[in-house]
Amino acid sequence: MRLSIFPHGSYFFAGRALTEDVRQTNDWEAIVIVFFYCAVFLIFLYIFITGFHDEGNLIATIIASRSLNVPFIFALAFFSQFFGTALLGTKVARSTVFGLFRIDPILQSPEETSAMISAAMLGAITWNLITWISKIPSSSSHAIVGGMLGPFVMKFGISVINVKGLLLSVLLPLLTSPIIGFIIGYAIFKLNKVVFGGRSVRIKKLFQKVQVSTCILINAFQGSNDAQKGIGVLALLLMALSGSSTFRVSQNVMLLSAFTIALGLVLGGMKMIKSVGTKIYNVKSLHSLSAQLSSLFVITTASVMGFPVSGTQIVNSSIFGVGAADRPNAVGWLYAKDMLTAWLITIPTSFLISAGFYWVFHKIGTGG
Repeated sequence: MRLSIFPHGSYFFAGRALTEDVRQTNDWEAIVIVFFYCAVFLIFLYIFITGFHDEGNLIATIIASRSLNVPFIFALAFFSQFFGTALLGTKVARSTVFGLFRIDPILQSPEETSAMISAAMLGAITWNLITWISKIPSSSSHAIVGGMLGPFVMKFGISVINVKGLLLSVLLPLLTSPIIGFIIGYAIFKLNKVVFGGRSVRIKKLFQKVQVSTCILINAFQGSNDAQKGIGVLALLLMALSGSSTFRVSQNVMLLSAFTIALGLVLGGMKMIKSVGTKIYNVKSLHSLSAQLSSLFVITTASVMGFPVSGTQIVNSSIFGVGAADRPNAVGWLYAKDMLTAWLITIPTSFLISAGFYWVFHKIGTGG
């Protein structure tokens, strides 16, 4: 089944075009239509769960240190995530598509793309829910990489992977950004302690004002970075069904994605805040400011360059760096072990889960 280019790259037009052809389709094409709608739904569900699962980390240190009022900081984070996702472009979305895959094989065989993307999203979502229930500090960004690779490698083989893009544009930023966050967090706290250590309450009020700015920027850039991964998957779905390598994302998709991830943050943020703000280190205002500045630097740099990164891993590692600079013996290093374990197993586990889902979907589609 091949469709023409949809106006504005919108999945609404794609769905309408598919639905209008239902009466002329055979059973396999009808299944493609069902999987198309499932894929679109699961992409937005993934974006919501990312907000629910990950985004609370971005405000964890501010709330745990009692630097700012909780309802105020949630409202600030919601609007920052919304406008950041809606306005800060699609560089990360493009990296999610072109950094992972060679597009030509996918465009030449579009029939199972909807099933593959449905399986990919289910793999990422399933792992996110498992880790959320189990309180494992994993990352949605890692989960979607493994989730996307599973079905496509199963269908096309490893030749579909853009090896250079995967290594340099996806895996390298994902794996090195937490290390950079740790180093910068350590250095910034040492500097802040020299400059501000032992100062009056007036300095604390200055910290509060600075953290309003860091909160806005870090949520805008990381919210955009995280939501764009789902947006990129949606763009790939439309590219495959239209047979075009043109990357298109409508403003309506950007707005809906922005609202979805921001809503997820508001509804699920507190659970992650309790883990980050207490299990890693007992943060105070100076710790919070240092971790926020470190995270902001890494996240903003990555987002401007179009690199997909994990806000969860960056914020956590920044707090570890701050704690190590202050009182290493008081740092929750066992939590670091759990984080490292999740760091190593998330991509291969979500790969296997999504490949399993695709195997089931393929059997359904072929009747075998």
